[in-house]
Amino acid sequence: MNSLRKGKLVLIMGPMFSGKTSRLIEFLEREMIAGRRISLYKPKVDSRYSETEVVTHKGIRLPATVLDTSENGVQKLRAEVTVSDAVGVDEAQFWPTDTNLPRILEEIAFLGKTVYVSVLNRDHRGEPFGSAMELLARADDVESLTAVCARCGDDAYFTQRVLGGREVFGEQVQVGGKELYEPRCRNCFVRPT
Repeated sequence: MNSLRKGKLVLIMGPMFSGKTSRLIEFLEREMIAGRRISLYKPKVDSRYSETEVVTHKGIRLPATVLDTSENGVQKLRAEVTVSDAVGVDEAQFWPTDTNLPRILEEIAFLGKTVYVSVLNRDHRGEPFGSAMELLARADDVESLTAVCARCGDDAYFTQRVLGGREVFGEQVQVGGKELYEPRCRNCFVRPT
């Protein structure tokens, strides 16, 4: 069956709370309904809701293999996907740009597999995040999602880090949920000075 399929790399990107992980799980569920074998991966750094599952903010779950966000983690993914027809990777922005994640995922697509990747479009400062931009350049299809701005209700393209209702800035990677981040539109987003 796999030799008849054409591979592709599908990127699902947007700010936090835009439904990226929900969309990733929907795609993988469709693959399973079609009788295809799937593999799902998540970064070890993201243990917000579960150590061993990809979990949406709404609580939808799917078992996943946990990987280090290192070149070793990327090579483990590469070795394991040989038995899968479709591959999912959640929160790909956590892999640094010095890993080969984008290139390896594209290589997997060239093997005739469908690869679905969810990724934040920007960090809390509004800057490109990790491997996101290289994945965008290599993707066959891109689903660009928006959230609802927590301040005005418009379409949100940004993720704002907040603490006690105030915008805060710091290191790029700080894993959190609604207690630490909110979606913002361009007009309500506050950039660091």
